[in-house]
Amino acid sequence: MQHLSKANNLVYTCSPFHEPKLTVQPGETFQVDTELTSGDWLQKLTDDPASGRRGYPYVNPATGPVFVAGAKPGDAIVVHIDAIDLIDIGYTQLVHGKTPFPNWIREEEWGDQFKVVRIADGLVHWSDQIRIPIAPMIGVIGVAPEIEAISNADNGVHGGNLDIQEVTAGNRVILPVFVEGALLHVGDVHAVQGDGELCCAGGIETRSTLTLRVEIIPKPEQLTWPRIETETHLIAIGCARPLDDAFRIAVTELVHWMVAEHGFTEPEALMLLGQVAEARATQFVNPKFTYVCKIARQYLAAN
Repeated sequence: MQHLSKANNLVYTCSPFHEPKLTVQPGETFQVDTELTSGDWLQKLTDDPASGRRGYPYVNPATGPVFVAGAKPGDAIVVHIDAIDLIDIGYTQLVHGKTPFPNWIREEEWGDQFKVVRIADGLVHWSDQIRIPIAPMIGVIGVAPEIEAISNADNGVHGGNLDIQEVTAGNRVILPVFVEGALLHVGDVHAVQGDGELCCAGGIETRSTLTLRVEIIPKPEQLTWPRIETETHLIAIGCARPLDDAFRIAVTELVHWMVAEHGFTEPEALMLLGQVAEARATQFVNPKFTYVCKIARQYLAAN
């Protein structure tokens, strides 16, 4: 199995100008190591992010890119996430002026607040009293845009820093292809993350080894933003500011998906979503916020 190390293979943008670091065939299983969102400073429980955290724009390093043989503009790729294996340590931090609740003028809040935690036995060991079950997820997953480099702090139709909990093992992420080989970028893994990503630095930020497979499909005509498929749900994505625009994009994308592939008319799809949609903001801290709108497959099979 091919394995892409993070050593000398980290980039801070999703870009068509990065040289591929690994070439894979469609359907091939491969592994990618990911780095901590803020660099390599965290090695033990007593470490302090002030000792090595570089800060913006050097955030969310992605490993890669990975060239998918045969992928070309007008296609889409389906990234199958087979496994996310975590290391045994992680952290979270309140980044000054960057949470949803900043003092906009002084960029102060409560001073330098961070927490380093142990990850073991399927749990984040938050304290002697609190244990949080891990729910590993990939924060940054994206392809190269056509003509620009986009910071891994941001997101867009190419994917990028989506910070969606359902980008996890067992699920599939569908991304449009803009350049030859797609140039897949992955990074910013969290051991767990609450909705809104309220700390800005996580979730529990950590390192990982990802086991992935990629297939190539014709791009669905109505696919603009990335999509996620699980065994139980279809999940549409919208990223924007203000937050209500992100929600509208996600709903629109899901309506188009239901019409194109599941036989609904647009009014029928929206009326059904009015009863059974599941929607939330997964992150509220990036340059563009992320909203997801999802529908359970049981409501599609009956149509």
